[in-house]
Amino acid sequence: MFLRQFQYLVALEQESHFGRAAERCNVSQPTLSSAIKHLEDELGVPIILRQHKFQGFTEEGKRVVEWAKRILADREAMIDELNIMRDNLHGRLRIAAMPMSMPVTALVDHLFFERHPAAQVDIQFLGLDEMRNGLPSFEYDVGIPYLEGQPLERLKTMSLYEETLHLLVPDDEWFPGRRSVTWAEAAEVPLCLLSPNTHERRITDQAFAGVGKSPVPRLESNAMINLAFHVTQGGVATVVPKYFMQAIGGSWRCKLMMLEEPVVSQQVGLVWLEGNPMLPMTNAVVQMMREAVDNGVVATALA
Repeated sequence: MFLRQFQYLVALEQESHFGRAAERCNVSQPTLSSAIKHLEDELGVPIILRQHKFQGFTEEGKRVVEWAKRILADREAMIDELNIMRDNLHGRLRIAAMPMSMPVTALVDHLFFERHPAAQVDIQFLGLDEMRNGLPSFEYDVGIPYLEGQPLERLKTMSLYEETLHLLVPDDEWFPGRRSVTWAEAAEVPLCLLSPNTHERRITDQAFAGVGKSPVPRLESNAMINLAFHVTQGGVATVVPKYFMQAIGGSWRCKLMMLEEPVVSQQVGLVWLEGNPMLPMTNAVVQMMREAVDNGVVATALA
């Protein structure tokens, strides 16, 4: 039994195609197929549903894939821990973040690079379901979602800051002389919003529904930055977190207006899979952010 067999198996699960999985692992397709067949023989169970093309995994195979991910994660954790002991962490921190967490993701990677300059950070903006599934399967080290009202079983949580929703409008004659706008008023202007399958969009829709409104956006996207670009071109507005403009910096020819009646706020936090011991990369970022919260670094950065 070799680690490369588990690597081939995980690649096949992610690609759902023998050829692409082999290409991902830099081997030929016969080499990958043969290695998985040898693993089946060694374990004494069928792993792959074999037809003319990949059809999925058997029930036993699904369990083997779960163990393969855990074994590969433990290998990476061992390497990370040895690097930490040498004060030379150079692994990859994998963050699963909601689209509206851009203000804090920039702070996380800045602090992490300061402490571990040889490391890398990979940030993927995902929906909550993908985040919840990806953490237990070791695809991500930590997640950054809204904490309130979320099914976060098996996950440890740490509050980072409280976020309020604002309306981003073109910096022209929209609501002249005002610094705030009601949700009812916001529903009457042309909007571009996050995709309906995102948790943040559901919060926005609930706020509109609470004042008896159900606006139909002109444009939808799963990328917050894409929505902001459309606002800069004029003609539409979007809902963003309060600290969004500070995070991206620069002059965007837009203005940020407080959304009220009601004020909608959420706790943004860090989540991770509880383990004993905790994976070294996860432990490194959790300890770093706990210090940043306790020392007021997060509050200062978002002030």
